[in-house]
Amino acid sequence: MDGIETFDLKTPVADSVIELFDTMLSMEVEFSDDVPQSTSDGQRITGSLSLAGKLMGGINIQVSETFARLMTAAMLGMEEGEIEGQEEINDVILEVCNIIGGNLKSGLNDSGLSCVISTPSITSGNDFQIETLNMERYERFAFRHEGNDIIVEVCIKAADDVEPEAKRQLTSIDLNKFKRLDIIASTGDSVIELFETMLSMEVELSDEGSEPGSDGPRIIGAVNFAGDVIGSVNIQVSDTFARLIAAAMLGMELEKIDGEAEIKDVISEVTNIIAGNLKSGFCGSGLTCETSTPSITAGNDFKIETLNMDRYERFAFHYKENNIFVEVCVKIDESSHSQESMGSDVNDAAVEQNPAVEDPQKAIDDLIAAEASTDKDSLESEVAIEDKVLKAKEQLKPAGDGVDKAENQLGSIDDAVDIHSTEMNIDFILDVPVDITVELGQTKKRINELLKVGQGSVIELSNLAGEPVDIFVNQTLIARGDVVVERQKYGVRVIEIASRMDRIQSLR
Repeated sequence: MDGIETFDLKTPVADSVIELFDTMLSMEVEFSDDVPQSTSDGQRITGSLSLAGKLMGGINIQVSETFARLMTAAMLGMEEGEIEGQEEINDVILEVCNIIGGNLKSGLNDSGLSCVISTPSITSGNDFQIETLNMERYERFAFRHEGNDIIVEVCIKAADDVEPEAKRQLTSIDLNKFKRLDIIASTGDSVIELFETMLSMEVELSDEGSEPGSDGPRIIGAVNFAGDVIGSVNIQVSDTFARLIAAAMLGMELEKIDGEAEIKDVISEVTNIIAGNLKSGFCGSGLTCETSTPSITAGNDFKIETLNMDRYERFAFHYKENNIFVEVCVKIDESSHSQESMGSDVNDAAVEQNPAVEDPQKAIDDLIAAEASTDKDSLESEVAIEDKVLKAKEQLKPAGDGVDKAENQLGSIDDAVDIHSTEMNIDFILDVPVDITVELGQTKKRINELLKVGQGSVIELSNLAGEPVDIFVNQTLIARGDVVVERQKYGVRVIEIASRMDRIQSLR
C-alpha cells in the first residue's frame, strides 16, 4: 500500500502524548532520543490496541507501575494514597491508549491508510515481552517526566486481502443471535479440529477448570476484533508445549527447533485460524468486524486483561499432560447497539400501527411453510404464491421503514417464484453453457504432509470404492452417480437426483 513507508508516525504520536499529559494530567513530558528497552526492571503495565482494515498493526504504551499510579492520581484529581485498587489504574491507562491510538488512526485515515482500532487490553507484570510479528514498519518512541519513562511502540503493514464492505455484511444485525452464539462450542470445535488435522493431536475439553496458572515460561497468542464487534481472543500454552506444537506443524524433530522465531510464527498462525473461525460466527449475526494481525506475549510473570466486555468466555483443553487455555472477551460496539435498538422500536411501532399484521415474522414463516408444501410444477400454485406475497407486502407497506427487514425476508420468496417463472419460459436459456463437475471424494492433509507429495504418490480420499460420487452444476449439487468406463472414457451413471426443493434452496 502506497504511503506506509513515508507516513510520519513520529509527529502524531509525539503531539498526542505531549498534549494529553499537558491538558489531562498537568504533566510536562519531553521527547527523548534515548529509547530504553523497558520502563523499569520491576512491575510495569502496558496498554495495547490493534489496527485492522486495509492497514494492520498495533500500538503498545508502556509505563512503570509506579508512574501509572502517579498518572491515575493526576487524572482523577486524587492523592496517590487514595487509589484503592488496580481497576482505577487500568481505566486510566486504557483511556490514554484510546486517545493516542485514536489520534494516530485519524492521521492514518487522512493519508488514505484506512483502518479501525480495537478496544485496548492491559498487560501487567515484571517479566514479559509483547511482539507483533511480520510488520513492515516498527517504530519506538520514548518520553520522559521527572525520571519516569513512557515508551510508545507502533508497528504497521498493509493488509494482504480485505473484503469489500458489501461482502462482509452478510445479513441484517441480530443482537439476540449474537447473544445466543455458543462461543465455547464454535471456538472449541475450531481448536479440536485444528489440532487434529494440522498437528495430529487429539485434544479434549478439560474438566479441571479454565484458569491458567502463572508458573513457568508461557506464550500467549492474541488477536483483536475491531468494528461492530470489539474484543479479543487469546490462546495460551506453556513454552514447552509451544515447542511441541511448532515441531508437529513444521514436521520437524523437537530437538531441531532451535529458535524462538519458529515457535512464535506457529502460535501466531494457530491464533489466527481460531480467530478467523470466530469472526465467521460474528458475521453470521450480521456484525461486520476486522481481525488484527496476531501479537505474541511471552514471559514468566504477567497477566493480560481486556476490560469492560459484554461476554467473557474462558475454557481449557488438554493434550496428555499439556493444557491449552482459550479466552474470548467481546462486546458489540455501542453505535451498532443503538441502531439495532432503534430498528426494533420502529418494528414494534409498525405492528401497532398496522393491526392487519399481528406478527410479521409469523406471517413470513407461514408463507415459507406454504411454499415448501405447494406443488411447484403447477402454474396455478405459482400464481397463488406470488399473489400471497404481494398481499402480504401490501399489508405491511403502510407500516413504513419498520418492516424493511420483513420485506427483505419476503424477497427470498420472490426469488423462488422468479425461478419457477423462468421454468415456464425456459427456451431462452437453453443455450447457456454450464460447468459440470464430478467429485470423487475429499481429504485433509497437514502442510508438511502435502509438501511430501510427489510424482507417484497416492492420495487417499474419503469415499470408498463403489460409493456414489457427487455431481455439481456450477458448484451446486444436483445429483449422485456411479463411475463407469465406456469406449475408454470415464463417465458417470446418474442414480439419484436432488429434489426440486433441495435445488431451489441450494440456489438461495
